[in-house]
Amino acid sequence: MALRAARLLRFAESAGVTNRLLLTMCSPAEAVFVKKPVDSVTVPGTEGTFTITNNHSLIVSQLKAGVITVREGQENKDYFISDGYLFYNHPTDGSGCCSAEISAVELVPTSSLDKDRAAQVLTELLAAPKDNEWDRARASLGAALVNQVIKAAE
Repeated sequence: MALRAARLLRFAESAGVTNRLLLTMCSPAEAVFVKKPVDSVTVPGTEGTFTITNNHSLIVSQLKAGVITVREGQENKDYFISDGYLFYNHPTDGSGCCSAEISAVELVPTSSLDKDRAAQVLTELLAAPKDNEWDRARASLGAALVNQVIKAAE
């Protein structure tokens, strides 16, 4: 992956990309973006939703379940994140391109979410027995996550 990132970064530098936000967005299963030049990214932070652009102040933020919106020109791409972290760094070279890295537990395009299936899972979670603390915690946390999936799928 490091080799792939290095190749992409060289391409970005050779293409004359300057003063853009370089976004890396990945989960354990895949790298969605690696140093992709974008205009902005809106994320669901634990303290509220916020947008970062190039030259934002340094930030490390925990992310909660919700929708990440990546803006590139007039095009928006939405992704569902279960939770994760965002790391924002200033440029280390002369390009003026800051970098944002999103590390997620689960990260999928919102277009691939199935609202009906999520509603079915929510019904199953709420109907399951809650005889002990583990069952109650599982139902509570699962319901919160599935509710965010349903909201993102709308």
